[in-house]
Amino acid sequence: MVDDIFKAMEGNLPDQLPSESLQDQTVDLLETEKLEASSFFRSKPFFWGLLLLLIVFLLSSIYYTTHIFRQQLEKDSGVGINVQKILDSGMLTIGTDATYAPMEYLDESGKLVGYDVDLGSRIAQELGIETEFKNIAWDDLFQALVNGDVDMIIAGVSITEERKVLYDFSEPYLNAGQVIITQKTDTSIKATSDLAGKKIGVQSETTNEEEALRYTLPELVIGYKDFDLATKALVEGKVDAIFSDLTNAKSIISNNYSLKIASEPFTSDYYGIVIRKGEADLKEKVDTILNTLRQRGILTLLKQKWLE
Repeated sequence: MVDDIFKAMEGNLPDQLPSESLQDQTVDLLETEKLEASSFFRSKPFFWGLLLLLIVFLLSSIYYTTHIFRQQLEKDSGVGINVQKILDSGMLTIGTDATYAPMEYLDESGKLVGYDVDLGSRIAQELGIETEFKNIAWDDLFQALVNGDVDMIIAGVSITEERKVLYDFSEPYLNAGQVIITQKTDTSIKATSDLAGKKIGVQSETTNEEEALRYTLPELVIGYKDFDLATKALVEGKVDAIFSDLTNAKSIISNNYSLKIASEPFTSDYYGIVIRKGEADLKEKVDTILNTLRQRGILTLLKQKWLE
């Protein structure tokens, strides 16, 4: 009886389990689906192109949205992001080279003083923040700006086309071109138009000599070996005038009390504040402040203090 039962169970068992043929078919089906999927990606290069295009589109959308938000934020606040960064720090960091009196130099006590120092302090005052000056050698000064060690450079930097390729400049704040120096008692010379028939002392083979030849007779242009000898000739009354760039003229009259600066600059050598490329908001802010200082007469006062 028991044997009959087991035989019946053994007879029914194969019908309840999957056959080897069915298992093989399942495996074949999976392999086929994998091959078809792989074939799809290999045979559909446009799929990858479409995916790449979608990624680029999403990144561009994020950038554009961020850019628009940033512009709107600046518009709403009225302050650009670079200016705001400086305001948030509470400090305007200015690079200079304190070897160019009277623009920037160290006085007898070692204090940094000069025209540019006063100007930088005025700009910071208009921003409502403090000022930090970093005294940096000229050869390293511009790299310090690029590296972000300073916010700007105020160091008697002439605005040239070559420099404008690498840096942005504010509007000119000073024309440091050549001026006429005469005896204090001489009231006959106030401009280059008054130089006709006058003796002009120059250092031979310099731009001063070239300029002098434009305004008086060649025989009245008296050449000297160096500029000190030309200055001495003016002090002694051997010539009627000499030329010097504005920044050096102050030093000359400080050391020779009988002399004066008799004219405004008659050549152009404009100084500007140097700013990193791309910081348009900072340049705009600095230009606005310079214009305000000019209208208030502050730039004239600085010129009188340091250069006259």
